[in-house]
Amino acid sequence: MQILYGYIGGIGYAFVCLLLSLLLYKIGMSKKFTRKIVHILVGFEWCVLNYFFGAGVYFLSVCLFFLILLSLAYKFRLMPMISSDDDNSPGTVYYAVAMSGVAIVACFVRGIMLPFGIAIFCTSIGDGLAGVVGQLVKKYNPKIYGNKTLFGTLTNVVASALCIVVMNCVFNMNLKAWHIAAITFFSVTLELVTGKGLDNISITWGVTTLTYGLIFYPNMPQFIIPILLSPWFISLAYKKKALTRGGIIMAVAFDLIISLALGNFGFTLLAVFFALAVLIDKFKKHVKSLKSVEDAEKGECRDYMQVIANGFLAAICALMYLISLEQIFIVAFAAAIAEALADTAASGIGVAANKTFDLFRFKKCTPGISGGMSLLGTFASIVAAYFAAIIGLIFGVLSFNEVMLVAFAGFVGAFLDSLLGSLVQEKLKCTKCGKITERALHCGKPAVHYSGLSFIDNDTVNMLSGFISVLFTVLIFNFCF
Repeated sequence: MQILYGYIGGIGYAFVCLLLSLLLYKIGMSKKFTRKIVHILVGFEWCVLNYFFGAGVYFLSVCLFFLILLSLAYKFRLMPMISSDDDNSPGTVYYAVAMSGVAIVACFVRGIMLPFGIAIFCTSIGDGLAGVVGQLVKKYNPKIYGNKTLFGTLTNVVASALCIVVMNCVFNMNLKAWHIAAITFFSVTLELVTGKGLDNISITWGVTTLTYGLIFYPNMPQFIIPILLSPWFISLAYKKKALTRGGIIMAVAFDLIISLALGNFGFTLLAVFFALAVLIDKFKKHVKSLKSVEDAEKGECRDYMQVIANGFLAAICALMYLISLEQIFIVAFAAAIAEALADTAASGIGVAANKTFDLFRFKKCTPGISGGMSLLGTFASIVAAYFAAIIGLIFGVLSFNEVMLVAFAGFVGAFLDSLLGSLVQEKLKCTKCGKITERALHCGKPAVHYSGLSFIDNDTVNMLSGFISVLFTVLIFNFCF
């Protein structure tokens, strides 16, 4: 009998929400608000279904029923009061997808229902009220990220936090204050960076996973930084066009491996490299606009090959640590990142130098060309290598001697990058102006081979110098530590 009551209560409640929205729409309320009313009220569907069914196929069957119903309604435009005139995204359908997905997992994973409830209320009430306030408050309400407004976001923060606190008190979930803050931050972040209605899925699934981890996995705090900040870095990389789509996919793969293996330290070091690399690239672009600087073959928007050249060895070292738990691989990982950052700093900041020399060919060269060195670029590479190494000391994963080794290996790798760039990387010569370049086209005409090996480009040089830096680190660590 309780199952029958559950079906009547669950399906009936959802239809009441839809009918209320339709009534308000018929009397003149805007779609912007009628769809938000449904968005907010349907969150309480979890309370009805959890009370009567708990986790299991009955809960899931109701979710699947509404997934089918809302999909048909969206396709044939049967429910105008929950459609969107702005982006035509099936946000309500995504809501049903999100609930159905977690309901499937709940059939097999014990203890996930309460985290699921927190996620649903962050999605329905937090996100829903944010949209309402964002539309109602017009004055002094600037957009802070995409089309998200300041007061809408603040409303999301307060509403989500209150929902978590209420759930924590009612169900005795034993969430700590910092747990509540982390879940709130994560929920608001996903709402900000996820567009086209997909935030209904990302918040529900993301917050459920994070809350479940904080409750049942004591080691979860070791991974909290990558969990909370990865969405921001991925979104900003895409929004600011720092990486191509292929580059983003490769970077996410490396981020996942490194964060899983080395947690907060690994992600922080990787994030510092990425952030500084973007800033250095912006500086380099600014310098090139002010003075004659030779362009490399590729621009500031890094593709997947450049991501591989700078991150593959670091990911391999992290993976080896995950398998073996040997300290040597943490040191090697730090050295790989230190070398990549030192090389990026040398080339990006060195372009501002007045004098650039090809030390290995004993002649001056054009700023920006591979193999060129300057006092400014060399100093920048030293500072960058030490800065990367010190992060390991801050997190307590590297000793002072290991920090010195990582910094030295990073600088050595950057120096070898210049050596290889000078002696073996292919250089081309413009047939019109005679300038030495790395670009296949120069002055609108194909450039011809000038020096180096035709199969070695800048990405290959980066990979080789990184490999030598890691190998140097491993050898010194084995013999001296």
